[in-house]
Amino acid sequence: MTPLSIILVLISALIHSSWNFFTKRGNFPVEFFFWVFLWGVLFYLPFFIGFGVFPSLFLTPPPKLWWIVILSGFFETIYFICLIEAYRVGDLSLVYPISRSAPLFTQIWAIFFIGEVLSPRGMLGIGLVMAGIYIISLKDFHLNNILSQSHRLISRSYLLAFSAAIASSIYSVIDKVGVQIIHPVFYLWLINLSMAIYTGLYLALRKENPLWKIWRQSKKEILIISLLQNAAYLLVLMAMTMSKVSYVVAFRQAGALFGAVMGIVLLKESDWKTRITGALILTLGLVLIGLAR
Repeated sequence: MTPLSIILVLISALIHSSWNFFTKRGNFPVEFFFWVFLWGVLFYLPFFIGFGVFPSLFLTPPPKLWWIVILSGFFETIYFICLIEAYRVGDLSLVYPISRSAPLFTQIWAIFFIGEVLSPRGMLGIGLVMAGIYIISLKDFHLNNILSQSHRLISRSYLLAFSAAIASSIYSVIDKVGVQIIHPVFYLWLINLSMAIYTGLYLALRKENPLWKIWRQSKKEILIISLLQNAAYLLVLMAMTMSKVSYVVAFRQAGALFGAVMGIVLLKESDWKTRITGALILTLGLVLIGLAR
């Protein structure tokens, strides 16, 4: 990875773990994130209109762009829904690292679908990241608890977090193709629009919490998390224009380290010894990925 892409992804990981911390602490419903995505659309409109790229962006889109946006938005919406529901039943220091276990799957999709070739050092780094994430999910290092980990793999929070990781790995590879077609800022705006539409359809079918009630109760938090989420996502998209998506996604898992620390220190969650050990192994993997070509 290039030094600039490493810096961008590290900043993104810190921002990403921060808004996940606020999401867990606030226990926000899916309706909350409909407003987050909608404001992600509204934030950019004044700039686009000022620079004269709106509505021409809709009228003359690059070939294949709409299919990419539709697919990426769909899988990212699945990611968010699974992540939000996982936070409502599980600890931040468990759910966040598991939801960030996308590197293994991203590596597979990137090799088969966009032809990326990884170095041995990079692959070892990705393996250590995955090992670190697994250790973070353990209660302790006793053999019986390690062997009984399979029981936790079928818990609702674990399955939701793992589903979020799968969805994340898919949309990340799609995003790599998208930022090669259009500027990351424009691409992010289209993804926000797509996610607002998908989330709105999901909520229309579910009909649980009134949207206006959520807005009135949490407008400050919505605006803050929308800014954080868009900043984190944009930095990753920019890094993807400079480095291989497998490395970017793996390095982004530095957020699992930040998330585990926030859960343990700020939310007073348990099992800190194994989670810190796993975070250190994960960090070693990140160093190897940073040195990979």
